[in-house]
Amino acid sequence: MLEVEHLSAWYGRTQALFDVSFSLQTGRCMALVGTNGAGKTTTIRSVLGLIRTSGGIRIEGEVSERLATPKRVRRHRIAAVHEGRGLLKQLSVFENIVVGLPKSAYDRLEEALELFPALKSRLADPVTLLSGGQQQMVALARAVVERPKLLLLDEPSLGLAPGIVDEIYGHLSKLRASGLTMLLVEQNIARARDFADDLCLIQTGRSAFTVRATDDAAVAGLMRLAFNQDQIAHQPLA
Repeated sequence: MLEVEHLSAWYGRTQALFDVSFSLQTGRCMALVGTNGAGKTTTIRSVLGLIRTSGGIRIEGEVSERLATPKRVRRHRIAAVHEGRGLLKQLSVFENIVVGLPKSAYDRLEEALELFPALKSRLADPVTLLSGGQQQMVALARAVVERPKLLLLDEPSLGLAPGIVDEIYGHLSKLRASGLTMLLVEQNIARARDFADDLCLIQTGRSAFTVRATDDAAVAGLMRLAFNQDQIAHQPLA
């Protein structure tokens, strides 16, 4: 589904990514893990084409780094849930979910509400009246109605209480079971290990280890490296 090869990225003149490489197979979930400021969100933005990059980005085998974001998203059916949720605070729950969706596709709302039934009674409410967990559900519902093939998730648990995080990941598990391919940004490595198929450690803008989440020894090594910024390895561990 997604191949990232020797990816570098810049904010203005400041380079934020250096030679990042990883591959995400169709139907699997990869979690980008690492400390705050390591470059995980920048990697997501690079895949979407939101910042200046060099290197290779292939989506479904197609070279995509020169495609503008709208064309890239439409062609490959990519949806994103950004850090901070990105909701439009002046709009209702319903309006936030269907924003940008043609009226002919409003029937997809029922699909989203099946996954997030807690939103059914809140559709007319301003999104600002919802709890943090409910707002995250709105952001996920907005992604679901796009019927994506690739879902990019940037810190879906950020700022939520542990019980709410469990609920959000329960919803995400249903999406995974449907065969949806996911690229997840998560600082909590233990949480990422329990949810994802593969973990890719990003440190100081570089990809270090890529491991199978089921390989306990490899994950332990990744966790040790994640909290030791002085050690950077640039080869796959598994």
